[in-house]
Amino acid sequence: MQRLTGSVKWFNDAKGIGFIKREADTDVFVHYKSISCTGHKTLKKGQSVSFVLTKTDFGLQAMDVQVENSVTQPTQKDINEQAVGH
Repeated sequence: MQRLTGSVKWFNDAKGIGFIKREADTDVFVHYKSISCTGHKTLKKGQSVSFVLTKTDFGLQAMDVQVENSVTQPTQKDINEQAVGH
């Protein structure tokens, strides 16, 4: 299967769902169970990811999602939390 790339459009950590923006196409649904990592499975907005695209009864879904080794820009929330010491 071919791996595709994109960036995280948004991810709701509490619900474990979000969307990946494909570089030249539609957004793709992602569920936390599809994230390939150890520990807490989450994604951050703007992270570069690779994944396998799968068609389900509900539409397109990203499977075997892997975070690429790229530096993401901190969000305003991240900056604010660092400023107050969280």
